[in-house]
Amino acid sequence: MDEYADKLHAKLAPESVGLTLIRAGSFLSAYELIKSEIVGSVHDFFWRGRRDGQNLYDEISYRKDVTNRNPKSKFRASCAWLVEMQALTVEQVVILEEIYRHRQEIAHELPKLLVDPDFEVRVDLLLAAIECVRALGVFWGSISVDTDPQWDGKDVAYDEIKSGSYVLMEYLASLAGLDLDSETSNGA
Repeated sequence: MDEYADKLHAKLAPESVGLTLIRAGSFLSAYELIKSEIVGSVHDFFWRGRRDGQNLYDEISYRKDVTNRNPKSKFRASCAWLVEMQALTVEQVVILEEIYRHRQEIAHELPKLLVDPDFEVRVDLLLAAIECVRALGVFWGSISVDTDPQWDGKDVAYDEIKSGSYVLMEYLASLAGLDLDSETSNGA
């Protein structure tokens, strides 16, 4: 057998297909969680209460502070706002664009992902996506701690906050054969 045939045989092994599907599902899940934490949570930051069963938002401030940054993309506008709020770094936003492109490849080329020995879920981007989920969870969690009177006078280690989204991603990473502690400590 030649090298390509060996790679194809390894790619089609049941355990390899299973791991590929788990990593693909983890990647797609991470992207959807990120998108929700960015677009939905930024909009929710401007929530001002309820009246007559309807949620009220300060749409003027939201437009001025967020969407005017990029009127064509709420995602990019929200990312820019999150950079200003120091929830994300500029580098993370650049990586988020790469994560989006790879997410499109995975979602639209799943059969290719399963049979092409040269096409794999990019674990580096999966780890970066998980780190973005973590950073966003810490940011939104710190806002909750700072604004909720139940935390007054209590010492909270913000960097140890784990959102439900991050806990889910930890679990999916473990299924995908990734150890977040060693991966992040190795600079991945």
